[in-house]
Amino acid sequence: MPDSQPRARVETSPPLLRSETDTSRADTERAKSETSAGPCGGRAGLARNIFTAIALAIAISAMVWFFARPSGPPASQSVTLTAGASGPAPRVGKEAPDFSGVDLDGNPLELSQLRGHPVWLAFGATWCPPCRAEAPDLEAAYEQYKDSGLIIVAVDVGEDADTIRNYVARTGLTYPFAADSATEIAAQYRVTGLPTHFFVDANGLLRDMRIGSVGKKTIDEKIATILPP
Repeated sequence: MPDSQPRARVETSPPLLRSETDTSRADTERAKSETSAGPCGGRAGLARNIFTAIALAIAISAMVWFFARPSGPPASQSVTLTAGASGPAPRVGKEAPDFSGVDLDGNPLELSQLRGHPVWLAFGATWCPPCRAEAPDLEAAYEQYKDSGLIIVAVDVGEDADTIRNYVARTGLTYPFAADSATEIAAQYRVTGLPTHFFVDANGLLRDMRIGSVGKKTIDEKIATILPP
């Protein structure tokens, strides 16, 4: 006999709906987690970026310093003079200030005695690194141009004759030296750094001057301004 009682229908949610619900719940939880951790994570990322930028800047600065650093001694050395300035300061195109000194043999030396010759006055000292560095170039120029009448006078500032003689003997330099032990000649020429160079023509006129060391090319250019045509 057929069962006349109606049967209850039981419906279940499709598996797809449960999956979507679970996925939505996971997304919500992940969003909450990212939201709560967001400021800390942002600050940490910003700190990393700043640190990276600073490290990069330091590395670039180090590279620039390495490739731009001087490869030799400085161009000039400051010097303190014990004598006060006297007479007019040297000016290009004007007569070079005359001076009185002594050479390494104790003989008097005056600039006016050298009239008729182009004269290169090179102020320096045996303790001065750039002066020592350029000395071979001065010696080479002296050998090259002395037959053309050039006279180089190395005015050694603030040192006694014995110190200068020992230096000349060690280095084999042959151009003349004048001992300016009292720094009077240097003060007269307003020398503030060593080496300093003055180029005087045969008529006694100052044609050029330079503070700092010189190389072969500069030497040839400066000497050309005082040699006779």
